[in-house]
Amino acid sequence: MKIAHLSDLHLDANNKRINLLNTERLLSYISANNYDHTVISGDITENAEASGFELARKLFKKYGLLDPRKLTVTIGNHDIFGGVHLAEDILKFPARCRAADFNEKVRTFCYFFRETFQTTTKPAEDRFFPFIKELDDTILIGLNSIAEYSPLKNPFASNGKISANQLEEMQSLLNSVNAAGRKVIAVTHHHFCKDSLDMTTSSGLIWQAIEKQTMKLRNKKRIIKSLKKTGAELVLHGHLHESRVYFRKGLKFLNAGGSILGGNSGTISFNEIEITGCELKHKIVTLDPALKPESNPVEFFPITYPFPNRTPARNVISMN
Repeated sequence: MKIAHLSDLHLDANNKRINLLNTERLLSYISANNYDHTVISGDITENAEASGFELARKLFKKYGLLDPRKLTVTIGNHDIFGGVHLAEDILKFPARCRAADFNEKVRTFCYFFRETFQTTTKPAEDRFFPFIKELDDTILIGLNSIAEYSPLKNPFASNGKISANQLEEMQSLLNSVNAAGRKVIAVTHHHFCKDSLDMTTSSGLIWQAIEKQTMKLRNKKRIIKSLKKTGAELVLHGHLHESRVYFRKGLKFLNAGGSILGGNSGTISFNEIEITGCELKHKIVTLDPALKPESNPVEFFPITYPFPNRTPARNVISMN
């Protein structure tokens, strides 16, 4: 099995058009090179808006990914709380986070990418995380690492948390499937390493410079211990906008947060994981930024959304 892992697409129907172009380049390459499965570890959208989710759906549909056998997604903090674009948005952002219904935002995310959850084993019909997805010789564990907003503990809505209850449910779900002889891979959004990025305010990235100070995942040691108990060998994530391979307590971590936001070099990249029998190999695939996606690009408008002024109600979220 050959898996493509990317993250932090930050798609937006009104801004960041370069993100759309770079995502098209990645998906076009993945489609043309016979990858069996694609994993996207959060921050698919920039602003958690219906138009951004619909744009992502159109892209995934165009490249044949709206299929549980082809695509697995987890949620990122931008998929719940959004982000900041202008200096004046910084003052408004806390109020926006306070007003967000966390559980409803998670359900909305899962609704827009409902096809990818069709074959997952999850705690309950209306609860999507944690989940288990079986792919032949591979088992994927999906975790929601987004912490709820708190003016003290999570003032910029970018910190992470995986509750003890979610970890217990993860183990229970894994016990319900046959994991013998199969590779176990965990997928979440937040990172387990220290931030090595050199964010400066000189390029106007004031918000990112502030935000990076709070991009922490709480209780990492407990989470790693729980992941090792599952037999996982590999953890896929994003959040930090770079590509990196590192190890913690014998676990291998792959960050794909630099897929389309890999610094000033203009490079776009993703992680390739190849599983053959007992062997698991990895490499970072970097594409030429001048690479053109296939013709007939996805257009920004019109954006169609069946629930114009509200998020989908709980009773309309279906796996069908």
